[in-house]
Amino acid sequence: MPLTPSDIARTCRVPKKNADIHWHWIQDALRQQGIAGDLSEAAAAATIAIETARSFLPIGELGGPAYFTRLYEGRHDLGNTEPGDGARFHGRGFAQLTGRANYLHYGRLIGVDLVADPDKALDPDIAAEVFARFFKERGIDRLAEAHEWLRIRKRWNGVNRHTGLPNGWEEFNACVVGLLEALHV
Repeated sequence: MPLTPSDIARTCRVPKKNADIHWHWIQDALRQQGIAGDLSEAAAAATIAIETARSFLPIGELGGPAYFTRLYEGRHDLGNTEPGDGARFHGRGFAQLTGRANYLHYGRLIGVDLVADPDKALDPDIAAEVFARFFKERGIDRLAEAHEWLRIRKRWNGVNRHTGLPNGWEEFNACVVGLLEALHV
């Protein structure tokens, strides 16, 4: 039985109306990348729930210019080489795309100039396409099919230096467990 917006809303505690509106964008974008398995869809839904602060909307990263500057300014690993890049290329979308290099890379892949207009990463269709390509490039689909849930979260968002666990791990894991139950997997 396929994963439904109702399953996502109930299990991941996201607004059902947002899951109803956006899940089809995500599924279509995943399928365009050759990703269609139940486990991959569970990983995608759980990741989006966590990355969007349970809104299931393409959102801008929580914080403001001073916060983004402190976190991202001068981060060559993100391609932030010009003054103002830290705040300009903060996280956006379903994937929380961050850094000039990522905006450039994914913009080129999908044929949209995200560097000139970073807020385009908030458009649902663009956010879904960026998410699916990010998901595929990082091998999240393969990790999901292998039930490597902890590795998925580490690969997506890194490890919290205080706990040693991936950021958002507990919420992600609870969401995945519930989605797998809904899928009878």
